[in-house]
Amino acid sequence: MDRAVVLGGSVAGMLAARALADFATEVVVVERDDVSGGPGARRGVPQGRHLHGLLVRGLDEIEGAFPGFTAELIAAGAPPGDIGIDCHWHVGGVRKPAVAGGHGITCTRPFLEWHLRRRLAAVPGVRVVRARATALTASAGRVAGVLLAGDDGEDRVPADLVVDCTGRSSRLDAWLGALGYGPVPERTVAVDLGYATRFFRRLPDERLAGALTVMSLPAAGGVQRGAAAFAVEDHRWMVMLSGYAGDRPGPDPADYAGRLAGDPVESLHHFASHAEPVTDVAVYRFPGSVRRDFDTMRLPGGLIAAGDAVASFNPIYGQGMTSAALHAAALTAYLASGASPHDPAQGYFQHLRKTLDSIWRTSVTEDFRLPHVTGDRPRGLWLSQRVGDLYTRATLRDADLHGLFLQVLNLRKEPQSLLRPGTVAKALRAARRPLPETVAAMPAG
Repeated sequence: MDRAVVLGGSVAGMLAARALADFATEVVVVERDDVSGGPGARRGVPQGRHLHGLLVRGLDEIEGAFPGFTAELIAAGAPPGDIGIDCHWHVGGVRKPAVAGGHGITCTRPFLEWHLRRRLAAVPGVRVVRARATALTASAGRVAGVLLAGDDGEDRVPADLVVDCTGRSSRLDAWLGALGYGPVPERTVAVDLGYATRFFRRLPDERLAGALTVMSLPAAGGVQRGAAAFAVEDHRWMVMLSGYAGDRPGPDPADYAGRLAGDPVESLHHFASHAEPVTDVAVYRFPGSVRRDFDTMRLPGGLIAAGDAVASFNPIYGQGMTSAALHAAALTAYLASGASPHDPAQGYFQHLRKTLDSIWRTSVTEDFRLPHVTGDRPRGLWLSQRVGDLYTRATLRDADLHGLFLQVLNLRKEPQSLLRPGTVAKALRAARRPLPETVAAMPAG
C-alpha cells in the first residue's frame, strides 16, 4: 500500500506504525500532543504518571518489533529482574514462594514511550504530525483517508488504511455513524477504581527485603485495597495504592502514608515513615472497562482499530500495553496473509477476538468479586471465580503452580493450561496443605 495513517501516538499507535512500516511506503502517525521533548507525561494520557505494567509477553512482542529494545531500556536505567524472584507477590500479607518466572523490567510509561518514539523515528517511511483527526473520508464504500485539524488549518490526508489508536475516547463510533455504519456493539463493566501514586528516592542498589518489586494483593472477602512498589528509572521508587468506590485513595499525604502503614506487607511500611518522597501524591480515577466488538458488525474497508479503542481493561491487572502489543502482532499477521487494506478487516478483528477473550475474562472475572461492580457478566463467572480461588490458595503453597500461574498472568500460556486434569489435581492437593513454615514465618516484606 502507498500510505497508512495511524491516529494516536500512544504505545498502541507506535507499535501499529511499526507493524505497518513493513507493508506501506509511508506511515503517518497523527498525534495531538507535543512529543518533541524528552520523557514526560502527555496531556492525552492523564494516567501517565501512574503505574503501567508491561507483562513479559508484551516485552517479548516489543523486542521483536524493535530488536535490542530491552537492553536499551536497561542501559538507560530501567531495573531488570525476574518476575517471580525479584518481584515478591503477597496475598493478604502472605508471600508466595519464589520461582523463576521470566525476564522483566520496571519503568514509567513516559520513559517507555520516549524510547519507543526514538526507535520508531528511525524506521524508514514513518513520520509523526501534530494534529487532531476530526472525521474519516470515504470513497467507493471504503475509508479513503482522514480530515486533520492542525495549527495551519484543516487538511485532507488520503490513505489506503486508517488505524484508530486514539484510546478509550475514540470517536470512531460517531465517525462510522456519519458514514452509515454502526453503532459499535459495546460491553462495559463499571468498577470505579481509584489509585494514588507517589515517587520516592531510591538509594543505590536499594531493595525491599531483597525485592525490586513488591505486590500486596487483597485477600478474597477482605478490604479491597491494594499496594505496589516498583524500582524504576532515575533511582526512584514508584509506589501505588488502589481502592474502589467510596474507599478510593485521595491526594492527601497523611492519608497516603496511613494506608501504607496499615498494609499487611511490612516492607511497604518503609514508604510511610522512612523513605524520602520526591513528588506529591497524584490520583487517577478509572470508571470501568470497555470492549468494542467490531468483529460482530458491518464495517467499511480501509479501517482498523487497535489498543484501548478496541478494549480498555481495569489497569490493576497490567494488561493494557501488552494487549496493544498483541494488537500490533495481529495487524502484522493480517497484512502478511495477503489481505487487502481496502477490504473490510473482519479477519483482523476475528483474530483479535481470540486474544481479547482470555484477557477480558481474566479481568472481569476478578472485577465481579466486588459487590459494587455492575455490567456485562461473562458466562461461567461463578466457576471461573472458584478456579481463581483454588489457584490463589495453591500458588501460596506450591512454587511450580505459582510459576505456571505467572506464565498465564503474563500471557505466555493460555488460561486453559490451568484446567488440565493433572494440573487441577495438583492444585487441589496443594490447596489443602498448610502454608509452608518458610512462607508462613517469612517477614511480610
